[in-house]
Amino acid sequence: MAEENEGADKTEKPTSKKLKDARKDGNVAKSRELTSTVLIMGWLAGGWMLMGHMFRRIGGLFDQSLSVMNQPFETALRTIGPLAAQTLLAVVLPLLLLAVLLALIVEFLQVGPVVTMKKVTPDISKMNPVSGVKKMFSMDNLVELIKSVLKSAALLTIGGFVLWGMLPNLLQLPFAQPAAIGSAIWHALKWIGIWTIFVFFFVSAVDASYQKYSYIKKLRMSRRDIKQEVKENEGDPYVKQRRKQLHQEWSQQNMLNAVRGSNVVVTNPTHIAVALQYEQGDDLPLVVAKGEGHVAEEIKRVAEEAGVPILENVPLARGLNARVEIDDYISDDFFEAVAQVLYWAEGVRLGEQRPEPPEFDPPPEMREEIGLAEPEALPPPLADDPSVVARFEDPRDPMR
Repeated sequence: MAEENEGADKTEKPTSKKLKDARKDGNVAKSRELTSTVLIMGWLAGGWMLMGHMFRRIGGLFDQSLSVMNQPFETALRTIGPLAAQTLLAVVLPLLLLAVLLALIVEFLQVGPVVTMKKVTPDISKMNPVSGVKKMFSMDNLVELIKSVLKSAALLTIGGFVLWGMLPNLLQLPFAQPAAIGSAIWHALKWIGIWTIFVFFFVSAVDASYQKYSYIKKLRMSRRDIKQEVKENEGDPYVKQRRKQLHQEWSQQNMLNAVRGSNVVVTNPTHIAVALQYEQGDDLPLVVAKGEGHVAEEIKRVAEEAGVPILENVPLARGLNARVEIDDYISDDFFEAVAQVLYWAEGVRLGEQRPEPPEFDPPPEMREEIGLAEPEALPPPLADDPSVVARFEDPRDPMR
């Protein structure tokens, strides 16, 4: 009952991984009817092309057999035996090689290259009698039985129609020449073969469609199976989250270690912190650490413990945080401001009293990006105020 319920739950199409795994195990969709039909057609075509060769070899064997009829059995056997074996190989071997070649081509065209040993590996579970009985009454075996009945009925019907159409000629064979018997047999076999191939190809096309449908149906999955596959592919969400958390902690720890070797830390002052590093010979200063909120507090704490100078410069901190990633060099917009900050930080380390650098003045497009308001415009000089000028030029003004 549990297996029936589980089968009823499998309503989803198989995923690409499910199909790939089935292919690795040698479980592919293919039609044996198509292969057998192509083999029959190949044998008929091969027999037609090799008919003259077969008649010559078989005729030569009969001629040789007739020539040794008066000899003792042992002597005749030594003469006829090798010739009979050679004739058998000459007649049968080309057809066998043709069958193998056609089977390989048809199988390859149906399923492509598949290399696996699982299908030929012994499996004890296949010897379970209960499973064997269930398999005997499975849908696949029922379909195979129906196909066999249909093909047998088709062969009988084709043979009956062909012979019925030849009945007037067959009734005249007793009064005809011996060559007419061979011609009638060849005519009957030819049309029976043509109609048989036509019917078998039709059955093969139907069977190929059914095999594809049955293959997909057997590999159908339940929603639970799909969720489990996603979990196996992408990992358990809890484990994945834990791995991500450990990676963040590891990255943060490396970043805090870089703060200890930095030259200066620029702050917002509380929400943002950016650590800069510059060594003699470097092309440009480097952002070795940055963060917001709790991370910014940790950067400042580590900088204080390591004795790294900390400077409050709101526009510079916001600009570096927005435009420069960790382990990247600063851009040209920050070059002058960062140079002044590094110069001040060097003085702090050396114990020199150097002036604190002015606040960074970002360009207008950066101001909008980092959320800074435009600076207020300064009032015009008194000399440029028309009202003030008019008052000083008016002779009635008591303040003149």
